[in-house]
Amino acid sequence: MILKILDKNLLNELYRYAISLTNNEDQSYDLLQSCIEKYLKADTDNIQTPIAYLKRMIRNEFIDQTRRQRFQHEVDADDLEKINNEKALETVSLEDVFVRQSEVSSLLGTMKADERELLYLWAVEEYTLAEISEIKQVPRGTLLSKLHRLKKRIQLQQRSENVVNLGVKP
Repeated sequence: MILKILDKNLLNELYRYAISLTNNEDQSYDLLQSCIEKYLKADTDNIQTPIAYLKRMIRNEFIDQTRRQRFQHEVDADDLEKINNEKALETVSLEDVFVRQSEVSSLLGTMKADERELLYLWAVEEYTLAEISEIKQVPRGTLLSKLHRLKKRIQLQQRSENVVNLGVKP
């Protein structure tokens, strides 16, 4: 049973999930590896939903690591300055329509781990809020509120960046 569920697509999905939590490729890889090792050692016969179980393991391991290390992801002031300088040098073109990696990285850097996780599950994996509620064992209303506040904050951040790009101070 173990080999049937641990296929390449599932591992990629779990890796993307770990990235949504950590916002760091190396840490995500380590997190996934340690959880897969624990899963392989565990008694998996009694596990009804192995994918949900693995995601819960990843989330719990991430929380444990965060508590141990007091890890806080902050965007360096130098990184923000580089991003702003790059934006100032750019001209408006068709390429501006596409999301840039640095902008996404900057945006994710301002989010908490639970916000990145919610955004990943909702926007990337396309889970419904009811499904996310079941996975995270959090009331659906709480998730609705978090998602609404997150959307508002992203919109405000984008507006302020647009104002800065036009040379106007917010």
